[in-house]
Amino acid sequence: MGAIVPLQHAPSFPVGLTVTWKPESHALVPNNYLRNWLLDTGSLTERIQSHCRQFSVYRIGQGVAPLSTEETQRLNDIDSAYEIREVLLLADDTPWVFARSVVPVSLSTGEWRDLGSQPLGKLLFNDTRFTRGEFEVAEVPFSVLSSLPITPVSHPLYGRRSLFTLEEKQILVAEVFLPASPVYQSVVS
Repeated sequence: MGAIVPLQHAPSFPVGLTVTWKPESHALVPNNYLRNWLLDTGSLTERIQSHCRQFSVYRIGQGVAPLSTEETQRLNDIDSAYEIREVLLLADDTPWVFARSVVPVSLSTGEWRDLGSQPLGKLLFNDTRFTRGEFEVAEVPFSVLSSLPITPVSHPLYGRRSLFTLEEKQILVAEVFLPASPVYQSVVS
């Protein structure tokens, strides 16, 4: 597993997440345990909470930042204004997940303006107005997230993303499992 690097060495915002996403049916995932975590349709926040004593969210940053080409294509809505929100989900003070969300400005400055370090998943899963789209999966080279406070690994990291829709609004949520998370317990480095 990975060791924590103190968060006083926090990364600069935005970290970014430029990778190639594939539909889950085309993704090559090395084992069923990892696949189970990647394709779990429940709340990732709640799943992490069930594996630790203390769950917390460290907000790297939130604000207007350029979208990647893949984010723009996936949202398919170039007329709307979006904000990026990047956080680390921590289990017992250890980063397990890097999350990058693309949120319409109308939500981030409206009903979600005081989100702070709350997990976005808590809002999405407690609001029945949202529908979740299909998962996409990506292999994420360590170099893409090397600015994060995580221990380097030689194996790829894995992430998932999905689109949440509320009427005309779309929220794109990407989550990458970091080296210290239990999803890699059977992956040999």
